[in-house]
Amino acid sequence: MARVALPTRWTGALARRHGPLQLYQWLWLVLCTVGALAAAAPRILSQPVIYQTTATVQFDSARYGGLFTNNQPNAQYTAIDNIAVELLKFQLNASGDAPRYPELGSPTLGVRYEPQPDGSIRVLAVARTPEQAQALANDAAESMARSIRAAGGREIFRVLTGSYLVNALQQNAPPPTPFEEQLRTIFLNSAFPLNTPTDPDARQITVAQLAPNDRNDLARALEVRDVELSRVDLPALQEQIRQAGLDCRAEIRANAQRAPQPCLTEQRLTTGLESIRRAITLLNMPFNPDQQSDAYRSAQAQPGTLVARHIPELLALAAIVGLVFGGVGVAVDRSAGIMPKLREMWAYRELVRNLVLRDLRVRYKGSALGYLWTQFAPLLLMLVFLFVFSVLMPNGIAMFSVFLIVGLLPWNFCAEAVSGGTRSVIDNANLIKKVFFPREVLPLVSVLSSMVNFLLSLPMMFLVMAVVQWLTLGRLNFSWTIAYLPVLLVLQLLFLAGVAFFTSALAVFFRDFVHLVGILLQFWFFLTPVVYAIGGFNPIVTQAIRWLNPMASLIEFYREILYGTAVPVGQVPTPGLPALDSIFRVLITALAVLAMGYWFFQRRSGQFGEEI
Repeated sequence: MARVALPTRWTGALARRHGPLQLYQWLWLVLCTVGALAAAAPRILSQPVIYQTTATVQFDSARYGGLFTNNQPNAQYTAIDNIAVELLKFQLNASGDAPRYPELGSPTLGVRYEPQPDGSIRVLAVARTPEQAQALANDAAESMARSIRAAGGREIFRVLTGSYLVNALQQNAPPPTPFEEQLRTIFLNSAFPLNTPTDPDARQITVAQLAPNDRNDLARALEVRDVELSRVDLPALQEQIRQAGLDCRAEIRANAQRAPQPCLTEQRLTTGLESIRRAITLLNMPFNPDQQSDAYRSAQAQPGTLVARHIPELLALAAIVGLVFGGVGVAVDRSAGIMPKLREMWAYRELVRNLVLRDLRVRYKGSALGYLWTQFAPLLLMLVFLFVFSVLMPNGIAMFSVFLIVGLLPWNFCAEAVSGGTRSVIDNANLIKKVFFPREVLPLVSVLSSMVNFLLSLPMMFLVMAVVQWLTLGRLNFSWTIAYLPVLLVLQLLFLAGVAFFTSALAVFFRDFVHLVGILLQFWFFLTPVVYAIGGFNPIVTQAIRWLNPMASLIEFYREILYGTAVPVGQVPTPGLPALDSIFRVLITALAVLAMGYWFFQRRSGQFGEEI
């Protein structure tokens, strides 16, 4: 009987209130439906027109069997996949003065490798035009075939250097051939690092003894290392030298043995790169990706086909979700009487307004700058993090000032709302004992005053964005996606209101929680991608942070519409809209936190007078 009591009570409550919907309930349904459409429509309608096509890479699973474990791609395959993508990123256009695919990795230009059970790899490419998709898929297939062969070539290089150790070091014999001479230079300059250290190999194998397939693999491994050195390692090292203000030529000319380490490393890698290029020339093994071999492009791509966007279906789904959400709200209102409570809160709107203004006045009372602290405080905090993560611990994120400020302001909103909301009931003990008013007002006032402070700091954020964009790009790069800001603000407001309801009630009964909340906020800060990009973590960890920490998703949403996806220095981040499923997930989480926090507050609010 106990199991059916609650549903029976719920059904009875609805039955007692049975009848036509009230006007405000109809308005609520319309508002939810229109709101869902308004939130979803920009993302749905702004879907880019893209085309997709596929190519295929076939490889000898016996020769390159180390790429899979129990028929599943392993870490070695992942490394090969990453190298193939890097080769694409560094591929130059026909004139050789710029990357061929500068936007690779964006929603309108991407590639994905999909291993198949038959030992092949399906290459899926998307682009803005059919021809670009076709070219990208063919180039991606060539890069994968080259990367697979390079994986085998690295092992061959290790064997050759092992033989060199026996021939040259133990027997003190000079390199017998020009290739062995270049091999010696590459090895001594550590220009070709290996995962497995080189050991002396008594077999004394030389390059002349290698089969054509092995020579092909070796040439591909040297080519990949050429790209890594010339496009990644050396440019990064030269930038480090430039920032340190070193003149390496003068330092080495003055005293080669005591020159700064970055200068010696640059000299060593430059010498190694020259030998790698000479070795490639000596091998004389040009790569034909379509020639049938142990790893080749077995099927070229056709012109891309249009990817369906399903706009009418997605808009209809958004409207249905909004209508269902509104219907749930009406059912809860009919059973629990939410509207009377909201009317009571509305009757005290002047109290709410006055308390919010009081909080803002108290916050800046006695300070010379007053309101200007809403601009200077986050700016100074941004400069501190900018110094730490740009000078002391360089991160390599483009336009890092914008990246920082876009994450810091929403986090400050969160930290102020939670810390102020936790103390809201205790700090207003005298008011609670003397005046009757809805107790829910107090945590809401803390959240609303923090929101006003956040809004007042937005001009400074836009100024920082404009200055950095102008200095970096020579132009402003604001996107229309800024219009999505109110949606994110509502999501964060709902979530923080729920947290404030819970923490304010908890602090009344456990006073130590007021002191503990500061430590918890610091821990929460480092679990939220405010000063770092969350994409650098393991995918499972990243997913867990997003699902268990709504603020992590909210910070990403703010960053996506105002900054874009984090990209390396030298590239331009492109703002976009958050994924609809992510927005819906955070909305459900925020409403659940709000419901549970308010329920806990209501259960405990009757005892506030006694406890305080």
